[in-house]
Amino acid sequence: MTTAGPHTVFTTDLTDTEQTNLRSVSDVLPFWNVHDVPGVLVFYNEDITWINQGLEETYHGKQEVGEFLGRMFSAFPDLHFAVTHKIARGNNVAEQWVIHGTHRGAFMGIPPTGRPVEIQGMSMVELRDGKFLRDQFYWDAGSVLRQMGLMPPLSVGERPWGKAVLWAAVHGRPVGGALGGLTGVWLVRKAWRAVRR
Repeated sequence: MTTAGPHTVFTTDLTDTEQTNLRSVSDVLPFWNVHDVPGVLVFYNEDITWINQGLEETYHGKQEVGEFLGRMFSAFPDLHFAVTHKIARGNNVAEQWVIHGTHRGAFMGIPPTGRPVEIQGMSMVELRDGKFLRDQFYWDAGSVLRQMGLMPPLSVGERPWGKAVLWAAVHGRPVGGALGGLTGVWLVRKAWRAVRR
C-alpha cells in the first residue's frame, strides 16, 4: 500500500498472465509498423473477434481481421501505430493508442485525399494464453473526416453563418426566408471554403 496525501493507492505486482499480455500488446507493434499482416496475425487467437466501433463493423477470425488490416495499410501506406498507455488486469488489457498516416487509398469508402490523418483511439482487449481473443476498439470517425477536409471543424457551429447552416440542416429548410435556398447554398460554400483553408 502506498499513501499519497489524503488518497490511499493500492498497488500489487503484475501476475505472470498480466506480464505476458502486456508483452503481447507491445511485441505486435513492430509488425503493424512494417505492415506485416501475417506477422500481426501470429499474435491473434484463431477465434479473434475485432469490434470496430468507428466503422460499426465486426471481424471474426484471422482472415477477416487480415482483410481489414490489408485495407488499412493500403489506405495509409505510411501508417504508424503506437500504444501510448496500457493497463493490464487479469486477461484484459486496456490500451490508449494513436495511428498516424497519409490518406493515399480508399478508407471508409472515401477516395484518397492525400491528407495526413491522426486516429486516436482506445481498445479493450481480452487475451487468452498471450494471444488477442477479443478487441473492441473505439475511435472518432468524425475527427478523421474533419482531417480529410470532408467535415467542417466543430468551431464552425459557433459562428453566425455556421449556426445558420446547421439550423437549416437540422430543420431541412432553406436559410434566408425570401431568398430561399440561394442563401443556404452561399453559406454552405462559405463554410466549405473556410474548412479547406
